This record gives sequence, C-alpha cells and structure tokens, in this order.
Amino acid sequence: PAVVGKLIAAVLGISTALLCVIRTTHTSKPNTVDWYAHEQKVEITGIISQEPDRRPMLTKYTIAVEQITDGSGTIIDGVSGNVLVTDRRQWPEYEYSDRVTTTGVLEKPKKIETFHYDKYLSRYSIYTVMYRGSVQKIPSPNPSPSPIRKSLYSLKSTFESQINRLYPEPHASFMAGLLTGSRRGIPEDLLEAFNTTGLTHIIAISGYNITIVIAIISSCLFWLPLKIRFFPAVISIIAFTIFVGASAAVVRAAIMGILGLIALQNGRMTHVRLSILWTAFFMIAWNPKILWYDAGFQLSFLAVIGLTELGTLLDRIFQHVPKTLAIRESLQMTIAAQIAAVPLIIILFERFSLIAPLANLLIAPVIPMAMLLGALGTIISFFVFPLGQLISYMGWGCLEWIIIIANYCSAIPYASIHIDLPAWILIPYYALLLTICRALNPSAPATTAQASS
Repeated sequence: PAVVGKLIAAVLGISTALLCVIRTTHTSKPNTVDWYAHEQKVEITGIISQEPDRRPMLTKYTIAVEQITDGSGTIIDGVSGNVLVTDRRQWPEYEYSDRVTTTGVLEKPKKIETFHYDKYLSRYSIYTVMYRGSVQKIPSPNPSPSPIRKSLYSLKSTFESQINRLYPEPHASFMAGLLTGSRRGIPEDLLEAFNTTGLTHIIAISGYNITIVIAIISSCLFWLPLKIRFFPAVISIIAFTIFVGASAAVVRAAIMGILGLIALQNGRMTHVRLSILWTAFFMIAWNPKILWYDAGFQLSFLAVIGLTELGTLLDRIFQHVPKTLAIRESLQMTIAAQIAAVPLIIILFERFSLIAPLANLLIAPVIPMAMLLGALGTIISFFVFPLGQLISYMGWGCLEWIIIIANYCSAIPYASIHIDLPAWILIPYYALLLTICRALNPSAPATTAQASS
C-alpha cells in the first residue's frame, strides 16, 4: 500500500506540473498583441492595469490592450495582452485604471547581455514592449475595473508625498523604499553602494519587511501571551500588504509570514517545513514561471529555508543581543538569510559582497527603528505636523546611519568581487548545509525569527 500511495502521489504530481505548464505557456495568435510586434510604429488603446512604475527619468506603464492600429491605419479590435510602455516625458502623470492611447514602436523584449529580459517579463504575462511610447489619456466609457485597488494606490501615493514633505533626499526616497517598496528618486550612487554591500534587500518589499513587521508587533506586545500576539501580528501583515499595493511578491511574502506564525503557534518544526513546501507548491502551480525566471521567489524561498533551519542555531550565538525593538530577531534573520541565499546570489549576479556580513550586522538593529519611526512620524504628521516632524527627525538619524555604513563599506577595496560559479555547486552546498542543520538541530521549535519569509 505504501508503494502504491507513493506511485499515485508521483503520477498526480507530474500530471499537475504538466497541466500548470500547459496552462501558462503563451502562444502568439492574431488576437494577441504580440502577433503585431514587428518593430513598427503602431497605436494601441487600453487600460493601465498595474500601478505605474515611476523612476527618476522615466515611468513604465503596463497597458492591457483592447485595440491596435497598425502602420497602415487598419484598426483591429478584440486584441488582448499586455504591453510594457516606457514614457520618458513623465508629464502628465497617469494612474492605474486610466484608459489611454499609446503610440510607439511595438516589439518583443530581447535578452540584454546575460539578462533574459523576455523571460523576466513573461512572469507577468508581458510579451511586448514600447521603449519610447507617447501616452495620452482618453475618456473611458466604463468605471474603474477595481475601485478599491485604485483607492489603495492613491493612498500609497499620498503617503509617499507626505514622506517627501518630512524628509530631504535621498532620505525621502530611502524611507519610501523601506515602507512602500518604491525606489523612485534613490540616487544611482546610493543604489550601487547598496548593491556592493549586499543591502539592496532592505529597499524591496519582501519577506524581510514582513518579518520586521512581525518582530516589531511582537516586541511591542511582549507583555501579552504568544497566542494573543498572533492576531495583531496577522492583522498587521494584512494591513501592510494591502497598503503597499498587494503586488505578487508582497502577497507571497505575506502568505509565508502568516503560515510561519501559524506554525509558530503549534511550535513544531515539522509544521514549519510543511507550511513552506505547501506554499511554494501552490505558488508554483499558479505560475510555474516563477520557479525558473523569478530571482525574487528563488531567493525568498532560500531565505525562508535558512531562517527555519538556522534559527535556533543562531539563537545560541545571539542570545546576549537585546530583544528591544526586534534587534535580535532582525539581526538573526539577516545572517540566516545570507547564509542560505549567498550561493544563488553569486550565480545570478556573478558578484559576491565580502563586506555584506559586516554591513548587515551594523545596520540590522537600526532597520526596525527606522521603519517604526518613519511610519509613526508620517502618520502623525497628517494630524499634528510638528509632532510628526519631530518623530521623523529620529527616523532620519536611523537612515543617515545606514547611508553612512553603505557608503563607507562600499569604499573599502575589494568590498565586492566578481565570481563566476557553476550552477551545480548549489547541490553540494545545500546538501551540506541541511545535513549540518539536521544533525545539530533536528526538531527544534520555531522562534519568532523563524516565522518569517
């Protein structure tokens, strides 16, 4: 019976995988916009279907196409598909759900040096691009397809505008990156310093930020029993996810965080591992492309594995670090994630930051304080601006410390080196890592830092 059960499970697993791949495989047809991507100038009409990606010198709009006018002037209705349009004028600004016409050269994305840009975009069902599009808003006969989502994006934009009132640059853009995931306005030299020092993860809304939210809530409610703290933590995760726009990456991190908290209530490592595996299964079943083309998913998954398997081992190392404002949890989480994810980071980016452990060690205790003070200061400033500004000054100090560490560490010779590792090295590395973890810590209970993603 056991053999038959395993055989049935194997058949079902393979069948599910094949069905999911078939379901998400794209085929170009006359009713899909990529059928007309011949690197010729066309005009498309459609709806902005995602939050605009605003950057210092350009804005990217994802447009769900309804109609296309080809180079000969022929109007073709009933066309579907998404086009990623780059608007370099940046004014006027358009918002989610606006109906627009866009004129430009329609083409398929191509590989950029070693980066498979076409495969990267295919995760979002985008198979055509306009690198220079002229966008113009037109009246829409229909109401917004998602008024709630539009309201959330508007709230997020208002929040970011208030951050700009409270902080100078680059601190304003940095704080927006921490709280909302926006990278608009962050100077290139600062981004490069973050890349060199391995600190880029702090300005991308992911499992790292979700974990910080969990740790801050747990730390603030330390006087309550663990099971009662569970509900405020879950509510905070959901509220944070909705506020930052509920993108696929954030939703993924939120799901993992909530599942980790559920496993934490049970206190069994087995349930933590099963939660991670089941979550990964359903995410990959929904969109198999993330397994191969989504570096964020790959690194997030490895980081979660590192947190769950290395958590109690690092507990012993950091047992004398204070728990105030989640200092111990954030520090422990950062080191565990780095250990698990660093080989894949090297393979993906052919770059290894030698200074990353030190840089993360120096800034880890400050991140929770920066997020807490930044959020509190911004929210309070809507009601009592001087008080919110006073709190924001303390948040500015935290950001300034992180920027100083990033700049000084990136200036150290050989802070980051070029390494070209073969992909097969992942197998012995993770086999050895898991063997060590299972030998030293086979069935330890989950901790706060482990209930993260």
